[in-house]
Amino acid sequence: MWITIYYIFCYLVFGYTMLLMLSYLYLVIMSRKAQGHLSVNMPDDETIKYFLEGSPLTPAVSIIAPAFNEEVTILDNVDSLMKIDYPNFEIIIVNDASTDRTMELLINEYKLVEVPYDIAMKVQSKPIKRVLKSTEEKYSKLVVVDKEHGGKKADGSNAGINVCSNKYFVCTDVDCIIEPMALYRMMWFVVNSHRPVIGVSATMLMSNGCIVEDGRVVEAAVPNTLVPMFQQLEYLRSFLISKLGWSSINALPNISGGFGLFDTDVAVKSGGYDSTSMAEDVDMLLRMVTYMKNTGQDFRLGQVPKVCCWTEGPGTVKSLYRQRVRWARGLFEIISNHRKLFFNAHYGPIGAFTLPYIFIFEFIAPILELTGFLFMIWLILTGGVNWDSAIILFGMIYLFSVFMSFFVLYFDYSAKAVEWKNTKISYLKLLLVTLLEPFIYHPIITYCSNVGYWRFISNQTAVWKPIQRRGVKKKK
Repeated sequence: MWITIYYIFCYLVFGYTMLLMLSYLYLVIMSRKAQGHLSVNMPDDETIKYFLEGSPLTPAVSIIAPAFNEEVTILDNVDSLMKIDYPNFEIIIVNDASTDRTMELLINEYKLVEVPYDIAMKVQSKPIKRVLKSTEEKYSKLVVVDKEHGGKKADGSNAGINVCSNKYFVCTDVDCIIEPMALYRMMWFVVNSHRPVIGVSATMLMSNGCIVEDGRVVEAAVPNTLVPMFQQLEYLRSFLISKLGWSSINALPNISGGFGLFDTDVAVKSGGYDSTSMAEDVDMLLRMVTYMKNTGQDFRLGQVPKVCCWTEGPGTVKSLYRQRVRWARGLFEIISNHRKLFFNAHYGPIGAFTLPYIFIFEFIAPILELTGFLFMIWLILTGGVNWDSAIILFGMIYLFSVFMSFFVLYFDYSAKAVEWKNTKISYLKLLLVTLLEPFIYHPIITYCSNVGYWRFISNQTAVWKPIQRRGVKKKK
């Protein structure tokens, strides 16, 4: 009987692996196609600015950045936001009852005073205590919202939505460093679409290791420690292959909470962010898609391949563990709360293709991998391993993993998503990480995913803890 179980399991793993490889190849082909399309229809930054800067039809944008205990980076990051190059935008910093010097630093640096403000509670959030603006004209774009503690970024984002009055808003993390041309790049997608655009995702990379001057990344560098290096490669793979590939068929499943643009009216009608969710960015986008489909409205989702945002990621295994357990728990939550969309063609390619892919190849994969690992240990202990077959299967998976990472590095180079400092050394580092990832990083992520699933199933109390900020390197 055990021999039968062994062969069934082996065939199951082999078939699953082949389907996963084929799906990855499909995303590679589609992302390459999308990259070619964008290279033709998306001009250089100077041309985009020329057309949008002088047009009265260029939509205004509100940038919403919730902050809780961000005193280490708050001034650098607000300075970064202030240096964004766009004709009509406002910056809304939402202080979520910080217990450190975040609010004090903001008030002193930007000469803030409380002002009367008509607040419409369009979406649910904790009460807003006051709204502050600067007494100096050079900071006129800055609005600071001081609110009661909501416990999660989603509540702060909703407070920002309640204050903003523009057609579009960008939700970001206050620790992010935004490229000056980011809004131009995202809005070009909006104004050149024949269908209403309800969301645009932009490529994000890790700021760990980068050199920052006056709130801008002046030297893009690959991190020097392993944990962020692995994440840098993962980010490139996610944005330049996965998201770009799905966007080519209007099936983008997620617009990162780190930096994403949304149609304010559609977001409000969809209920805004869910402050109880551990995956608030995915949750809101899926509710927006549901709203548009249920009301019979056409829409478009897009992905910008050029880097628009830099974010500080976990620098230690402990911080990475907390983040990925939370992400895994959020994924299980999405599967549970939005199950009616999965395998449902009524919700377009997202329901018919993307969400089934996520369920089969992202949600189930960690469970299958853990099961396979335990089964392999049992076979080793009982002497039941067919080492020839095992080595061939592992070698096939490993080579394909390396092949995929090589592809994303080629895409990064050809699309000029980012200009790395010491280009050859940077790509050499990433290639080295590619060879090590299956042995070090992937097992950690698999373990974190299963822990997150268990915490969701066992209904353990969900606690959101931001990663410890170390700040970025400043140019001397």
